[in-house]
Amino acid sequence: MENQLNFIFFGRSGSGKGTQAEFLKKYLEEKYGANSVLYVYTGAKLRELVDQKEFLTARLVDEKVMKAGAKAPDFLAVWAWGERLVKEMDEKKHLIVDGSPRTIMEAKMLDEAFLFYGRKKIFPLLIDVSREEAARRMKKRGRADDTDEQIKSRLAYYEEYVLPAVEYYGKESKNKLIRIDGNPLDRELIHQNILKAAGLKNK
Repeated sequence: MENQLNFIFFGRSGSGKGTQAEFLKKYLEEKYGANSVLYVYTGAKLRELVDQKEFLTARLVDEKVMKAGAKAPDFLAVWAWGERLVKEMDEKKHLIVDGSPRTIMEAKMLDEAFLFYGRKKIFPLLIDVSREEAARRMKKRGRADDTDEQIKSRLAYYEEYVLPAVEYYGKESKNKLIRIDGNPLDRELIHQNILKAAGLKNK
């Protein structure tokens, strides 16, 4: 599995990291084949859980995480992406992780998973936008859960929890952080910069 590519997408809510992860998935599938990418999105897994109202955990995630715009507990975030890896990891597939890790503990566990699976080519990508720009984009997209209170909450927990995980990849992890300027409104330009950073396009 040394030649398979592995991407971790970081960024504030509203940074466009999800869009860029989707662009990258499409690029890799066009280049390597339709079933060549395992795309792991922690948020989607937690939303699936919320729909299972018969479980206490589902009701609590809905109340304490989704409706509050708060960070999911580490154990649930690790479960969300960990279960996908356990059930779906394939030695022939490239991997994209979107929405995790959100804490240093999660980051270290993800690094441990890469080591366990023998993954070598790992690209932690920070889609870097300012707090003000992220807030502006969330307001503009007009999602039902993008209330002023929730936007403020998401931005605050990025500073408190996610930023230390980003700094972990910048300073401690052997998988070194790659900063991508996410401020330009040209999404294709950002996509091309990601490909260049990963050595998929000439600089």
